[in-house]
Parts: sequence; C-alpha cells; structure tokens
Amino acid sequence: MDFSEIKKKYSWVGFSFFLFGLTMEGAAVLLRILLRNVDDRILDNSWVVFILGLAPIWAIGFPICLLAASRVSSVKPEDHQIKPKYLLQFYMMLVFLMMTANIAGTIFISIIEHVTGLTIENATIDMIQKQEFLPSLIFTVILGPIMEELAYRKLLIDKLGQYNKRYAIILSGVMFGLFHTNLHQFFYATIIGFLFAYIYTISGRVRYTMILHMTFNFIHGILPMAIVKNLDLDSLSAISEGDVMNPEVQKQVFELYTNPAFLGLLGYGLLIIGLWIAGLVLWIINHKKIKVDDSNSPLPIKEGKYIPFINVGMILFAVLTIAITVLEIILLNIK
Repeated sequence: MDFSEIKKKYSWVGFSFFLFGLTMEGAAVLLRILLRNVDDRILDNSWVVFILGLAPIWAIGFPICLLAASRVSSVKPEDHQIKPKYLLQFYMMLVFLMMTANIAGTIFISIIEHVTGLTIENATIDMIQKQEFLPSLIFTVILGPIMEELAYRKLLIDKLGQYNKRYAIILSGVMFGLFHTNLHQFFYATIIGFLFAYIYTISGRVRYTMILHMTFNFIHGILPMAIVKNLDLDSLSAISEGDVMNPEVQKQVFELYTNPAFLGLLGYGLLIIGLWIAGLVLWIINHKKIKVDDSNSPLPIKEGKYIPFINVGMILFAVLTIAITVLEIILLNIK
C-alpha cells in the first residue's frame, strides 16, 4: 500500500515542532545577548526569570508551530467522560511509572557521567529551586502544564491520532521528553507523556491531562521544594557527621526533629512511598487494559511501523532537541 501522503503529514507535523524548537532556542539566545548588560538585580527577580525563560517558548516558538501545523487537518478524539476515581487511579499509576523511570534514568546518567567524566546537572530544577513560591506556583503548576498539554497532547494528537492512535501516543511521549532538552527529565517526562497522551486519546478532553499535569507538578515539584527550603541542610549535614554525644550536636538534632518542615518532609516521604506502592498494584491490575483500537486506522500497525518516525520532519526535531541537550551539558561543564 502507498502511505506517501500520510508520511508527508507526519513529516510536516514533525517539521512544525522542529520550527518550534529552533525559533524557541534562537529567541532565547537573542534574549540572553540583549540582556547581558542589564542590572543583575532585575534578572534575580523570580517573576522576571520565569517570564524571560518562558516567553521564547510560548510567545514565539509555539505560535510559529501552530501556524506551520495548520497545513495538516485536525481530528479531535471522541469525547468520553472519565470519572474522578479513575483519574485518581491514573495519577497513582503515574507516580509509580515516574519514580521507576526516574530511578532508571538516574542509573543511566550515572553510567554516562562515569564513562565521560562529565557532570550532568538538572539545570531546570536547580533554577526553579532558587525562585519564590508564588511565581513558581503560577508558572510551573498552572501556566506550564496548560501550554504543554495544548502543544504535546491536543495539537499533536489531533493532527496525528486520526492516522494511528498508538503511534500518536508514542510520538507524544517521546517528543514531550525530548522537548525538555534535559537528560534528567527526559526519562520520566517521556513515560508521563505516554500516559497523558493515552488519557487524551480515550477521552478527547485535554482538561483531564491538564489537571493531572498540574497536580503532578505541584505534589512532585513545588511542594517538596517548598518544604526543603525551610530546612537547614548544612545543619543536617553537620549532624550526620558530628558526635551524637556532643551537647551541641544533640541540640541541633532536637531543633531538627522539632522543625515542622522536617516532620512535613517525613510525612511527604511516606505519602510518596504509599502512592508508589498503590500505583504499582494498580499498574499490575490494569496495565493490560491500557490499549487503543487501531484496527481501522488508515496507517496499519505492521505495514506503517516506520512511517511515523522515519521521516524528515521528525528526524529534524529529534536531531535538534538532542543537539540542544548535549550542548547544554557541555556548556555547563565548561563553566
């Protein structure tokens, strides 16, 4: 069968996201050049940091991507309701999958660091940790998830799900992981992207994935950061290395154990462990049910297995995002 027209659709959507990444990165570089002589006190403001960091992505790159992708028609998935109890189950499975992927990713990164001698930092998380709570909440818990779900779930799946739902879900996850241009985030972002894409595909309601994404970013991002900010980590290190019989060390231990932030951190740790176990159980019970019907897709699974991935547009997107990821690692090590 001739799938050349469908291949062109995949390639053009991939090229649209390539333009997204290219213009986003170009605008970010230009912005850094323009701001190099600006007072550091202005650039230390958390609101300014987030606005300058996200403007090239969502005010420049994404509109260009939308405009380019408009050449491919959109077909929204069928509309179906998902009850709150099932969304909760999806969330718990997400926790299990995310934590498992994060562990695997950490091991992989450790091997890369050992082999290459490079230090691979999580620059995005390091940046967010330095910011104030309110702007972090607004930009990373509310605005970020909304825009990311519109781009990597609604736009991508509306364009490509009509040809094959399964391949659209795979592309949504992998492209979402690559979009972060951060090796630490790639592994768990990809896994999360798969399940978010599945939820949007079976429901046709992007608000479900937005809600889950917001919940995820708050509970697993902003909340632990806020707790840790209220702990004296230097004191914690000194306690671990000190003599427990020393009265001064004992005083520090008492202050640590009675610190509400420390108790909050312990409670948070227990919550995450409980969610991981619940997610594991739910995944074992339900993972075989997580599937889509592609029996009548214009692009059959077997005959078209290379078409969604081996095309000019998708290859350009992958090469660009991987190159940016590698370049950022190299630049961080040079500094």
